[in-house]
Amino acid sequence: MRKSALALPFILWCPGIVAQGPVLTQENADCTGAIVLNDSVHYCRTALKGVGNKLEIKENPIDDKWWFEREHNTTWYTFRAPVATTLTLDIIPDNIEDDIDFLIFEGAIPGICDKIASRQVKALRSNISRNDKGIGSRCGLSKDAADDYVRSGVGSSYSRALEVEQGQLLYLVVDLQNRPLGGYTIRLHYDPPPKPTEPEKEEKAHQKLKVRITDAKTGKPVKASLTIQGMQFDQIVEANGRSEYEYGMEMYRTLKIGCVQEGYMFSTVKVKGSMDPEVLVDIKLQPIVPGEKVVLEDIRFVGNDTKVMRQSESALLLLLRFMQANPNVKVEISGHVNGPTFKNTKEFIELSTARAKAVYDFLLVNDVQPAKLTYVGLGNAQMLFPDPKTKEQSEANRRVEVKILSF
Repeated sequence: MRKSALALPFILWCPGIVAQGPVLTQENADCTGAIVLNDSVHYCRTALKGVGNKLEIKENPIDDKWWFEREHNTTWYTFRAPVATTLTLDIIPDNIEDDIDFLIFEGAIPGICDKIASRQVKALRSNISRNDKGIGSRCGLSKDAADDYVRSGVGSSYSRALEVEQGQLLYLVVDLQNRPLGGYTIRLHYDPPPKPTEPEKEEKAHQKLKVRITDAKTGKPVKASLTIQGMQFDQIVEANGRSEYEYGMEMYRTLKIGCVQEGYMFSTVKVKGSMDPEVLVDIKLQPIVPGEKVVLEDIRFVGNDTKVMRQSESALLLLLRFMQANPNVKVEISGHVNGPTFKNTKEFIELSTARAKAVYDFLLVNDVQPAKLTYVGLGNAQMLFPDPKTKEQSEANRRVEVKILSF
């Protein structure tokens, strides 16, 4: 299970993951909003591409041993030492061609992210050396390493272990100079390790979420991928490879559950918060059919703008996962505006086209081939609510639809 965070064109989550212009990037590519590591092992299935909304590290000499020359494809993490201990770590790429560099900063400094950007602080450890394929291109911290800092070029893949205090806050920034070819695993090691703790008793205020996925025509179980928004604060939870999922969560969570599997249309289910001890969600996936049209109900735009609203991040991630799971699918992305009582003007057409292109650009920046995508703006010609009575209905008119052209 992995948490992701999208960054939209207001920002466009990772994980995330937020936009600069129409480009949608991922917010945990920035120091602010760093991914919290709550476990000693973290798997990043797909390394983030790009630098997020802010380029914190830039314009440094190539031989600097404290800083990257600049950020390239960056993810920021933060974690606390569970005990006073010696910290070592391994960063293990899935593909040995990936050259991973990292810096570690003390985190308990007011305004730490701004101070990193202005170089008012220095890393506690760095390793910017060329990847050593002989050890699987791993890098990290080791008790056997001699140097705190390892500059760019041929050098040790490991820097010296770090002595930390209990509760000490650290920031880890991982950077790949070239376009990532795969994901990676981060393993944190503590010597001595924290003492085992008694498993916490489940609070009465928690409920169980069960998700079952089947083929809509045959009723047979389908192993599929999920995106769940709302189960964890400000995070999208992703999981894959199963036909049934089970989670514990706090009571009265309003959820948006997206489901994707090769050969099927993607599906989104909304779950209203309740006090029931168990919430059962059945998702029935329909096979892909050319000509089928899907309304991306949860991709919402700010009025008279191309900026995607924060609530839309799970829908964008679901669309990306659909395209990744079905590489032969070709789709048309159509944009729509809210314009009741008005004729379909040139301005409406241009705005709706720009909205469709924002989603198109998001898919491109995440490596979906342009030959698989087209986009069009339809203005207010096909409003879902021609005479909207509520804010929600107006937002629903500002939408994006996806039509399957071929499969």
